[in-house]
Amino acid sequence: MSKKSFLAFTLLFLVATSASFLTFSFKNKASADTLLRVETRKTTSGNNYTIIYQGTLKMDVSLIRPDKKDKSILLCIPAAYTDLTTLKVDGLFIDKGTVYNRNKVNTSLGGAIKIVNGAFEIFPSNKGKLLNDSLINLLINKKGSLFQQIQMIEKGKPARYKDVKEFQRRAIVKLKGNKTAVIESYEHITLSAFTKDLLELGAYDALYTDMGSWDEGWYKQNNEVITIGRIRSQTDKQCNWVVLKIN
Repeated sequence: MSKKSFLAFTLLFLVATSASFLTFSFKNKASADTLLRVETRKTTSGNNYTIIYQGTLKMDVSLIRPDKKDKSILLCIPAAYTDLTTLKVDGLFIDKGTVYNRNKVNTSLGGAIKIVNGAFEIFPSNKGKLLNDSLINLLINKKGSLFQQIQMIEKGKPARYKDVKEFQRRAIVKLKGNKTAVIESYEHITLSAFTKDLLELGAYDALYTDMGSWDEGWYKQNNEVITIGRIRSQTDKQCNWVVLKIN
């Protein structure tokens, strides 16, 4: 091979390698940007909803306020209620195998969510009776997580409420077809109206998350942080969160 031919071959090789690298990088960036799929829907009630699909992201909890600069976190919302006296988590809380409030189960909350290896299951707590040592020890061994909340829908059947207050609403939802999502209303509505609309949107199981003045959350798309929840007046007192993470 002549010197001129060798130089030409080397140049072509470098161009091809650079193009492959750029293509690979672009594909990786595109896939990262589209990990969190978000859509809006309107129900027959006229209410508008934002649906944030979990997809392949892993769910987790945190007692430390998640950092918006953490590139692994794509969604963050308040989770369990906050005890207004202690300003700590209301009810049993397990964070990756570490148990809090073991003897302070909230028997007035009818639901709970357990999270193992990034996947979640919503289940009725039977007024706290099912949050027993057997379940707690299982989650300790699996380094799982758990918190208590209102279960709005159980296997397609809605709960009933006496509460007629209107707030913006948000829930963690298992949809028909095994999809999972966080769904948030745009309008301020009652829990009954929210539950009815969630059923229309295909919810099979649904667990409420803390809202009202504790409602601030955020998600990311194309590296932009988008704030959700509009009251936010008590957001500085939030004490626990649920997140969706890349890993």
